[in-house]
Amino acid sequence: MNHAMGFAVVDTETTGVFTGFRHRIAEIAVVHVDPDGTITNSWNTLVNPDRDLGPQAIHGIRAADVRRAPRFEQLAGDVIELLAGRIVVAHNWPFDAMHLRAEFERMGIDTPFHAEAGLCTMRVAGRAMPWSRRSLIECCAAAGLADRSWHTAGADAEAAAELLVFFLHHAPHTLEISEAHHHAARWAWPAQPPSTVAPVQRRPSDYITPHFLARLVDRIPRTGQPTTDAYMAMLDGALLDRQISETEADGLLDLAHDLGLQKTDALEIHHRYLHELARAAWSDGVLTRQEQHDVATVAALLGLDDQAAEDALSAQAAPDWVDSTSSDVTVGGLTLALGDKIVLTGQMRRGRSEITAEARQVGLQMMTSVSRQTKAVVAADPDSLSGKAKNARTLGVPVVSEEAFMRALDDLRR
Repeated sequence: MNHAMGFAVVDTETTGVFTGFRHRIAEIAVVHVDPDGTITNSWNTLVNPDRDLGPQAIHGIRAADVRRAPRFEQLAGDVIELLAGRIVVAHNWPFDAMHLRAEFERMGIDTPFHAEAGLCTMRVAGRAMPWSRRSLIECCAAAGLADRSWHTAGADAEAAAELLVFFLHHAPHTLEISEAHHHAARWAWPAQPPSTVAPVQRRPSDYITPHFLARLVDRIPRTGQPTTDAYMAMLDGALLDRQISETEADGLLDLAHDLGLQKTDALEIHHRYLHELARAAWSDGVLTRQEQHDVATVAALLGLDDQAAEDALSAQAAPDWVDSTSSDVTVGGLTLALGDKIVLTGQMRRGRSEITAEARQVGLQMMTSVSRQTKAVVAADPDSLSGKAKNARTLGVPVVSEEAFMRALDDLRR
């Protein structure tokens, strides 16, 4: 059958395998290939899945990045325009078809995306290169295509597009374009407005997020003295796991603006917080190496240098610095006690069943839902978009990293 129309090669990265478990698309890419095998266009974006990201060790997508990304319904018009009038292609098409279909169905839009509606380069490779294994990496290697970074939607879609071009040039008889492919290409899509949200790409793996203080600019001088207790309390909660996630940084910035704090005010509060931490470290008259490291860690997180940490520790060794209005700080980060209620969210590196078993052995209560009595929500990614993480932030329950929780668990065992 004639395949004079062009191709749209699709790849998706998802939060999990099965749409029946509410897994969503977290990244999508589309590459256009002309009938003669010329690659003409490439488009990709992260997608906010409004849930935890699942196997982040595989797809490498960070919650901090997808927080900035559009939701699928905001992109639907662009996706339709990229696919309409073209034969859709993917490596393991039934998988991508299932997730595309589910995303459109959530919007009430019917699609032609069944398992036979798209050209699958994995199936074509089985005919053209029967000695090759099925994965995209193996098929591209068998075709002599260049290696690349894998498991991003953009890179994988481009690789599948190059594989399609290889088949067009060297084994066109194996493509077997069907009426089902043409039927999907001619599908009468409902009108959807173009996206008003720009695509969002992954930030490089070595990208360093600017410190949140850099985004707190000095403004017109205020009148009156701002209340800083709320900022101190939020800062203490954010520092429980000895890191400040981008969600927490945004929260601190929003609160600082609400309180009328300027950058100089925030720096002053950060210095005060560091001195309180140093005073607490010296409270028993002994400064351990671990406590010294903890103060230095917090100083860096607050945008202060090593000298600030040393000065705070020196000043509190024989303190003459007193501020009776300051809030308590959490020494050493997250601390656990018998009976504390803990909730896990996301795909843990240690495995959720293993962590749950260890936590129960030392007397923690492992819960499946968040309440005001929850001590902490432990997230695979502290910027998690899961419902549990969202509920925790609404209720003022700290969201902490897996590493911080395991450290606290080790301390509780001692």
